[in-house]
Amino acid sequence: MRYWLLVLHEDEYAEQQAYEVESVEPEGARPEGAADGDEVALAGPEGVFALGELVGPAVVYRRRLEEPEKTDESAGVEAGWTQLMPDAWEDLVRSLPTPERRSDWLVTLSMPIEAVDKAEAVRLFWSYIRSLGPKELPTFVSPYGREIEGTAFLLGAEHEQDPEE
Repeated sequence: MRYWLLVLHEDEYAEQQAYEVESVEPEGARPEGAADGDEVALAGPEGVFALGELVGPAVVYRRRLEEPEKTDESAGVEAGWTQLMPDAWEDLVRSLPTPERRSDWLVTLSMPIEAVDKAEAVRLFWSYIRSLGPKELPTFVSPYGREIEGTAFLLGAEHEQDPEE
């Protein structure tokens, strides 16, 4: 088994942060010597954001981090594949925060829609959502039962909702 760091291009990274997917098929070919079952740390411009394993042309997610983590291995590395030695892999994994216990979250999105009836309002809502997508449409997230603690998210990261911004 080999260990890899895969740094995604900024656009690929943004796409991975926006949607819940089971895997990522990176641009370009797998590196020479890579095999199914190899372990991969996925990183973006802000650091390591997930761990996974190679399966065919894809990296299948095993764990995502809540916040990207800057690591020595990911700092200043260009987009693409880098092979890691086993001790560097262990250091990287040890430097990541421990996984949090799963909990319930209330995720909401509401907006006024002008329409003739309920059915048209729903159709217009989904059309509008599709046209904006996660790059432009903030979603509000709060711990279930503690809605007052809600925060706005855009592209999987906290986002200020000040109208002046």
